[in-house]
This record gives sequence, C-alpha cells and structure tokens, in this order.
Amino acid sequence: MRLESLHIENFRCIERCDVDVSPGINCIVGDNASGKTSFLEAIYILGRGESFRQSRLGQAVRHDSDALTVRTRLTDRQGSRHRIGCHASRSKYQIKLDDQAETRRFDLINVLPLQHIDPNLHRLLEHGPKYRRHFLDWGVFHVEHAFFPAWRRYRRALKQRNRALRARQPKHQVVAWDAELVQQGEIIDACRRQYLEHIKRRLPETTRNLFGNQDITFTYHPGWRGDQGFGYALIDSLEQDLRAGFTQQGPHRADIRISIAAMNARDWVSRGQQKLLTAGLLLAQADILQSTRGIEPVLLLDDMAAELGASYRAALAKEVARLGVQCFVTFLSPELIPETLRPERMFHVEHGYITPARA
Repeated sequence: MRLESLHIENFRCIERCDVDVSPGINCIVGDNASGKTSFLEAIYILGRGESFRQSRLGQAVRHDSDALTVRTRLTDRQGSRHRIGCHASRSKYQIKLDDQAETRRFDLINVLPLQHIDPNLHRLLEHGPKYRRHFLDWGVFHVEHAFFPAWRRYRRALKQRNRALRARQPKHQVVAWDAELVQQGEIIDACRRQYLEHIKRRLPETTRNLFGNQDITFTYHPGWRGDQGFGYALIDSLEQDLRAGFTQQGPHRADIRISIAAMNARDWVSRGQQKLLTAGLLLAQADILQSTRGIEPVLLLDDMAAELGASYRAALAKEVARLGVQCFVTFLSPELIPETLRPERMFHVEHGYITPARA
C-alpha cells in the first residue's frame, strides 16, 4: 500500500500541508524543530492509530487551534484504493478507514503497515524485552495468520488469571485459566519461532551489505523456564504466582538475544552500529512482508544521518533503495542525502510550512 497524498492541518507546528507524494523515496529536509518529525508522525498515526510521541493525540493539536486533521489517500499494486482520516480535539479523537465509524487499530495496521526507524532505535538492543517482543510481533502479526486470534485470546485469559491472583482467589479458580493460556500460548510461541526462521534466512542478505560478514545470531527465550513446555512451567510456578499476584511465565515474558560474533550486540557495537543493525532488522522485516505476502510496507526514517558516518549512511541508503517500497526520510540538509538513496521527491520544511523542492 502506498500513500498518494497527505493533508495535515493544525498538527503540532504544522498549520496546513497539502502535498502529493511519490510512490518511491520522499526526502524531507529542514532544521531541527521545523516540523520534519511531525510530518512522519502524522503518517504514523494513520497507520497505527496512535502517536509514537505521546499517548493522547489531543496533545498534538496546534497551540492556537481546537482540533487537528490528518488525511491520506492510498492505493496498492492491484489498484485498490482507501482513505484514512484522523480528527482529534484536545479531549477526544476519531480515526476512520473509508469513512467507517467503527475503525479498529487492527484495520489500520492491516491496510497501512508501517516501519518506523528513528534515532531511538537502539532501544531495541539496550532496553527491556518488551521492545524486542514488539519488534518480533509486528512481523509475526503480518506474516503468520494464526498469531493475532491466539494473541487476543491469550491476553484475555491472562487478564482473568491475573485478576484471580490479585484477588487471592482459591487455586482452582486461578488454574481454571491455564488450559486456555497453554493452548493459545503454544500457538503464539510456534508462530514466533516460525517467523524467526524467516528473519534468520533473510537477515544475512541485508546485514551483509551493512555489516560485512559478521555472524549475527538470535537466541529465542519463549518466556518460561525449563524444556517440558508451557503447561508444566505454569504448574511449577503456581505458588510463586500466588505470592506475587500475577503470572510470571508465558509468551508475554518472551525475549530474543541478538548477538554479533557470539557477543551480545548491546555490549559489542557502538551506538551508530546499533542503529545500523536495528535498521537492518526492520528492513529485513519489510523484505519478508513483501516476499511472503506481496504487501509493501511504508518506511519512515527519521534523521537518517544521525550517528552514522558517510559510508554507513550510503550502505543503509542502498538497502532502502533496494527494497523498492515507499519511504519518507528526514535530513537536516540536502548535503546529507546519500547518492545511493536516489529520492524521487523532495520537500522543504521551515517553521511548520512544507513545500515541494527540487529532487
């Protein structure tokens, strides 16, 4: 799916923007705090139903306005067309897909899959497991059809089991949820393992161009101890769960360790190399989505040049161009755009005003 146009009104520092965008690479150039990231954020909201900056969309309303509006027109390879629109006041918001009043985030994510590569991408390696689960589950959601129904049922059962644990209910009322947890949890685990095999096959092609011939490996932790399965782990940890008041083992505690040359990537590489590696992981996911389902994600790359030397920028830009998907990339100046990126359309941002520029 590709954006054809974008309308932004009273969104952060952007008073109004109406632009037609390229189905290929779009570069957005401007000083810090000029509105470049807000441009990407507006697209992100249309595809995810939320902001990557704040939990409340009302906080993004321009300071002298009562409400914001963001709209786009989309088309895919087969010519199917969609419209997504967001309207938010300071107290409430609504996002519609093709004018459907009851649009779910699930619908948006399906229609407009996005990959967001930003300067904080190192969190995938440096911070807690939830960032790596989010990375993994984005791909699993789009590629493994059994995942989302199982994930939804698992979350419902987990919520009920934790409620019983917090309320200090009798053991039989706690373990009443175990069968559903195990059944759905094992589906989630199988989907994740299968998707990781996709990553392992696809990643070398991407990272070889970015990182040379360093051996990059994944160690998957399903979220429970022992090798006898999730059901046994729940039984073994019941007394601990009763004392803690929540379920301590399961797919909701899963993690992956990413290693380079058998060493933890978090400890082994520089911040710039971390950005390059994590960007490579997300690009590999985009490649998998295209090859397995024929779906083109939209890439959002914020401040691509940050913490990357010229050679790394060129290598990353070459990989982005190789994918052939629609991409929106921000830079502080045109001089930082690598020749290997080959943008089809340029936009200049200044004080919240976005105007076409010569590519």
